[in-house]
Amino acid sequence: MVTIPKTQRTSKSNFKGFISHFLEGVRQNKSLAIGGLLLGSIIFMAIFADFIAPYHYAEMSNNCGSEYPNCRYSPPSPQHLFGTNLLGQDVLSRVIHGSRVALLIALSATIVSISIGVPIGILSGYFGGKIDRFLTMLADAIYSFPSLLLAITLAIYLSIFGNLKIIAAVAFSTAVVYIPSYFRVVRSQVLQVKNEIYIQAAKSMGAGTLTILLRHVTPNVLAASIAIIPFNMTEAILTNAGLAFLGLGIQPPAADWGYDVQDARALSKVRNYPWLIFFPGLMIFLLSFALSLIGDSLNDKFNPLIRKKFNSK
Repeated sequence: MVTIPKTQRTSKSNFKGFISHFLEGVRQNKSLAIGGLLLGSIIFMAIFADFIAPYHYAEMSNNCGSEYPNCRYSPPSPQHLFGTNLLGQDVLSRVIHGSRVALLIALSATIVSISIGVPIGILSGYFGGKIDRFLTMLADAIYSFPSLLLAITLAIYLSIFGNLKIIAAVAFSTAVVYIPSYFRVVRSQVLQVKNEIYIQAAKSMGAGTLTILLRHVTPNVLAASIAIIPFNMTEAILTNAGLAFLGLGIQPPAADWGYDVQDARALSKVRNYPWLIFFPGLMIFLLSFALSLIGDSLNDKFNPLIRKKFNSK
């Protein structure tokens, strides 16, 4: 009687294998280590923002000396390491608290994309036929739609409902555009996995379709989609920055890197106050850079085409 290999029978061993591969990759891949360190630092900053930030992000300081009344446009100093903005708010505190908005938007977009893209990719690849053709055509149509244009449309409509709706608009628009990416990767993996001997063995032993999909197919196709997550998060962060640059993003007094960059750009004397745009812009770059490093490293590790090409050398 044909038996199902233990490594394929449950997702537990598959998950342990993924963790071991990930840790091995961190040790061997400097890009992954650097990206992980940067991302970990920003996550730490977001979690403990209330304890790290020297001031509240909306607090207007008044202790910058007589040369800077109301602390407006105060340059970097011991009291305000990143300087202050037009309202006398501490730029460092706004940068620290702004990490929460950036990560919230990135995680929200990624969760929505995965929750929709992965299941329909599994169903399309496993059942095939008309369902597969319809979902593939739909994914191709969605993939050609620019996320920023969709985000602009949603942001204009939802702006009257406040900042949470703006976050939802950015997350949803980015998620919609990235659903086809997860769909394509997962579908291609399912087309290979469903013909494996352990799937046929499960069918011969009387396992139901739902059991096969949840216990044998899903755990073996998720690894390839892991590499998409960092790029999905980066797209969400840049989409939010683009909306803010157009004046459609998070509105004050909330702390948001994109808004602070846009607000500084609108100043006629921005060349005299470079810290206003430099520090929030630097944080957008660092977070995007960290996610890109992680994404490239994970793609090299888990992309089956690249792994096959590497092993053949």
